[in-house]
Amino acid sequence: MNLSVGGGRVEEALRMVDRQLSKGNFKLSLSLLRHPSPPALFRFAAAKQVPRRVSSVEQLHLSVTETSTLHSLLDAILHSIQLSNLFTSGQDNDDIVQHKQVVQHEAGHFLVGYLLGVLPKHYTFSTMEDKTADAHVKFLGFEFLKELEDVALSNKNSHEIKAGHRARKRKLSSTVLSKFACVIVGGLVAEHLAFGNSKGHYGDVEKLNRVLKWQRLTEDEANNLTRWAVLNTLTILHRHTKARSKLAEALLHGRSIGNCIHVIEANLNHPI
Repeated sequence: MNLSVGGGRVEEALRMVDRQLSKGNFKLSLSLLRHPSPPALFRFAAAKQVPRRVSSVEQLHLSVTETSTLHSLLDAILHSIQLSNLFTSGQDNDDIVQHKQVVQHEAGHFLVGYLLGVLPKHYTFSTMEDKTADAHVKFLGFEFLKELEDVALSNKNSHEIKAGHRARKRKLSSTVLSKFACVIVGGLVAEHLAFGNSKGHYGDVEKLNRVLKWQRLTEDEANNLTRWAVLNTLTILHRHTKARSKLAEALLHGRSIGNCIHVIEANLNHPI
């Protein structure tokens, strides 16, 4: 796709997305990406996904080299998730290394969300001068997290969803739950792809676990969903290394959501 089409259709469409996001018209912003004029202008929600029945890299029938690479990464990521509750923050005092990992982390969230059809509506990102690693991306469609936060605040132990609050649970569709699981692990997956490890940010894992408990998934159901989400996210981000790298640069420079989308579209590989 040529992003320099006559009349600047892409640029104008994305400026309109930014305008609507700035006004809080999130549904209209989403519609502009889902139903652009002309059609197929954007590849929002166009990611090729791993079927839910697939649970291993070997089942993807990739090349020997790619299978070996992704298998090792999958094992490493799943292991880091298992150890997440034991991981303590602040182990790496190198601000530059930490900052680079944060950039990749947030780019992973953003890119996975976009390709799965979950619109990033806002992000914050610290600068090197801040000497902090505080950053996050907020997405349209994950507003249920506010409900979960309210439940967590009403519990003495935020790691449990007590029986007395179960009536307040809102059932999420399998589609929403699957997309959320993929987006939430996108940061960790991106770090492993870029650096071969993760320096932390395990609040994402804790958040995923709380949502799965809130939805009353059994331990086996939760483990299976998490494994699939990591595998699906890993294949998506592995396929679009250049888009992830360029997006990280755009986030680092504080580009608008629309500009970040433009960067993604200009650097996606085929197939999506």
